[in-house]
This record gives sequence, C-alpha cells and structure tokens, in this order.
Amino acid sequence: MGSKYPPSVRGCLPLWALTLEAALILVFFFFTYYDTSLEDQKVLMAFYQVCQDLTVMAALGLGFLTSSLRRHGWSSVAFNLFILALGVQWAILLDGFLSQFPPGKLVIKLSSIRLATMSAMSVLISAGAVLGKVNLVQLVVMVLVELTAFVTMRMVSRNVFSTYMHNAMLAGGVAVGASCHLISSPWLAMVLGLVAGLISIGGAKCLPVCFNRVLGIHDSCGVHYTFGLPGLLGEITYIALMMHQAVWANAFAPKSQNMERTSCG
Repeated sequence: MGSKYPPSVRGCLPLWALTLEAALILVFFFFTYYDTSLEDQKVLMAFYQVCQDLTVMAALGLGFLTSSLRRHGWSSVAFNLFILALGVQWAILLDGFLSQFPPGKLVIKLSSIRLATMSAMSVLISAGAVLGKVNLVQLVVMVLVELTAFVTMRMVSRNVFSTYMHNAMLAGGVAVGASCHLISSPWLAMVLGLVAGLISIGGAKCLPVCFNRVLGIHDSCGVHYTFGLPGLLGEITYIALMMHQAVWANAFAPKSQNMERTSCG
C-alpha cells in the first residue's frame, strides 16, 4: 500500500500471500466442485444480480471509502480487492465444512458465493478501523481469524439460537437491514433513514474527538458512526417492531375468536 513500510514487510507479504493462495487452490482442487445441475433460470438470474450488486459494493464502494487516507489513496481499491478475494475463498470453505456433516466434497453455487461475499464484507468494514495501526501481513491474518469467528458465530446463531438479528450489522443500509420486512409504511422507513443519517453525521463530528482524545480508540475510517451506531439503531428498531407486532396480535386475537364463535352460534 504505502512505500514507507519496512523492507521486511514488503518482502514477507508476497511470499505469505502466494503460499496461502497455493494452499487454498489445493483445498479447492480436492474438496470442491461446481454445481452442474439445471436450475430455474429466474432463480439463477436473481442470485446473479444479488451477487453482482454485492461485489460492486464490496470491491468499489468499500475500496474507495479508504482512498481519502494519504498513505492508502493509490492502492486502497487494489488491496481491498485482494482482501475480498481472499475472504470469499476462505468463507466458502468455512461455510461448507461447518454446515456439512459428515464432511465431504463441497458444492459451490451462486448462493454460497453470495453468502461468502457478505461474510467478507465484515472484514472490509472492520479493517477500516485499524488502518495505520497494523501492517499488511497482519491484515491478511485478520481476514482469516475474523472470518473464522464470523462464520462460526453465524452457524451457532442459526442452529442454536435461531435468530437473524445480526443481519442489521452488515453494511450499507444497516439501520433498515433487520427490520425492512416489518416496516409497513413508507414514512417509517423515511424516519428511520433520517435518524440513521443524523446519527452518522453527528458521530462524524463528535465521536472522533471523543475516541481519539478521551478514550484513545483508533478509528481511521469512521466505522463506529458509519456502521456501528446505525446497526445498533437497526437492532433496536427490529426489537421494537417485533414487540409491537406481538402486542398487536395478542390484542386482536381474542376479539377475532369471539366474532367467530358468535357467527358460528
């Protein structure tokens, strides 16, 4: 990325990346194959469009997010693409091996690539908070460690706790990510987006001073107020809408039952 890194880091990164990629190629050669079954063309195109949009947002959107930094301006998109490619490969293997029992050959579909891209975006977001404090080799290690923890927690959340509230923490429209299927009126989505935007703008003005000077927390790209606080707002909104829906259903269920009984009588 930057030319001021010591020669040990600049020499170690290509060797480490080539060794890791060679190991991944061997694993994919022996344990994976493409899905060659005939699928519905509409379903296939729907998955392809989602994968296309996610890839553009991850490769270009999050890549240009760090281009304003002086030492990362010329190579932010390139190294962001490298982290994305490495993360997608590692996430596909983790998703396959953790969800398939007994372990065998993994089937690679567009749905698995889409899920792996969403997992890799968590690393791209969190990497923006540590730029300037870690070198490139440490970022590659961070991809492997964080994706392992992320995919494992998603499997535990899906199989044990049966909750999908973590969807609000991914990226982009994090404030409406978890509660979009519960929003019944446009004005509610507009209010939620306005509050999330105000939180993000206010955080850009206030939180850097608080984090850097008072708490001593490093955040190069504003991950806390761009994704963290809107994501927290999204989860709170999800819980509030679920509680409102449950109360509304309990309030009108006895009335509907009484009306059915009187009509039958």
